[in-house]
Amino acid sequence: MNVATSSRVAVELCAGFGGIGIGLRALGFHIARAYDSWEQAVSIYNHNFGDKVATTANLLSEKGLQLVDTDRDRIGDVELLAAGPPCKGFSQLRNGYHDGRNGHNRVLAAMPDYVAILRPRLFLLENVPDLIRHRDGRTLADILERLERPAKHLRYRVEYKVYDAALFGTPQARRRILIFGVRSGAKERLPEPGPDLAPLFAAVRHQGRIPKEFNQYLEALADPENATLTSARQALSDLPLLGPGEPEAERLYASEAKNAFQRWVRTGAPAKLRDTRTPAVNAETVKRLRHVPPGGCARVIPEGHLNGLARRYGSAYRRLHPDAPSTALSTKYDCVYHYKEQRSLSVREYARIQGIPDCITFPASLVCRRSAYEMIGNSVPPLLIERVLGQAIGNGNA
Repeated sequence: MNVATSSRVAVELCAGFGGIGIGLRALGFHIARAYDSWEQAVSIYNHNFGDKVATTANLLSEKGLQLVDTDRDRIGDVELLAAGPPCKGFSQLRNGYHDGRNGHNRVLAAMPDYVAILRPRLFLLENVPDLIRHRDGRTLADILERLERPAKHLRYRVEYKVYDAALFGTPQARRRILIFGVRSGAKERLPEPGPDLAPLFAAVRHQGRIPKEFNQYLEALADPENATLTSARQALSDLPLLGPGEPEAERLYASEAKNAFQRWVRTGAPAKLRDTRTPAVNAETVKRLRHVPPGGCARVIPEGHLNGLARRYGSAYRRLHPDAPSTALSTKYDCVYHYKEQRSLSVREYARIQGIPDCITFPASLVCRRSAYEMIGNSVPPLLIERVLGQAIGNGNA
């Protein structure tokens, strides 16, 4: 992926393999430096973006602070600091088991220190919405207060909003909180998040009644040229339809791009797809999946075919519905299954659902397949960053 020279300099923290950076580059930012503690993610970042932009750093260590401080002198003025700190310490399933000493929580808590070092004109932090209720709201309140005054004579106006990535073209319902800060006097503001379309997506997946107020969004979802909403079929239908257990190979697209999302995701991609290997599936899983319709999950499997699977695991055996965005991906390759085939998704399909362009690849020489799924599941959807931040910057110019 080519990086154009730009006076809009950005720095990424907790960069992963570069999900946020994809969105920033689309807006014309030049990523001067990216930092992450996972060495494999750094390798994938540099493989795709070149120039050794990313470097391995423990942002909770004194060494990490010193590295960023030293780099700041070389980089010069920073327009934007963007970060996606680990969210495990704040997620709904893990709340109550983590306190302020949790390492994941501490990374977010360190962000004001890096704002003080880099002194960006703008900053954007991403995390899970459960951050809002963590410690009855005290965690978020403390972070916001420190971000407003990260250093002496350094002041920011800080706001936050919760967005669903599905409303910004990502073929996945994925709610995230974005915390946005601007230097005192700047006019940029976050756009409004839009309506909660969870009832619409649920109705499509389960053939339920769709209220009239959702009709315009249903029409947008069905329109292949409407870039605001993307269904699973619109995301995947130009990829070769493979059965389970197919080996890794470079493969031709199954068709020309059929819609706005496919044209976007294929921009800059080579003629042949990579990361197309499909996961093998055991016979028991195939038997269960045959009872799960598109949009369904383990709850619809007949009692006689559960074979020890507890019904309380309602998220197990979730199938994509072709006419709705996916439910939120996790870091596990089998968190969702194909809407047509009896298997979970290939790395390429998983990346498509997260809105990762086809030009981004995950070579086996740099990362194992399991870690590739984890990187994708932990990443920030690029379209969410590109479109929300793009509107925020536009608001400043209004």
